[in-house]
Amino acid sequence: MRKIVCLLAVFVLSVSLLGGCETMVRTSDQQKLKYSRLEDINRRLLAEDMDSLFLMNEPSRLTSWHIPFE
Repeated sequence: MRKIVCLLAVFVLSVSLLGGCETMVRTSDQQKLKYSRLEDINRRLLAEDMDSLFLMNEPSRLTSWHIPFE
């Protein structure tokens, strides 16, 4: 009996630590929306990284020198 209780406690503890509570309070539609949002953000960041890598991004308008206005 003691072995079963210990195994049950280990199982409950491992499920709570690995699964977390986030998936229990979100519906499947909310989870899909969350993953689609993350995928969109990652796709945009990848595009920005590729632009920087291939030097296709716009040049910076910042300068280290003072430009006087006339």
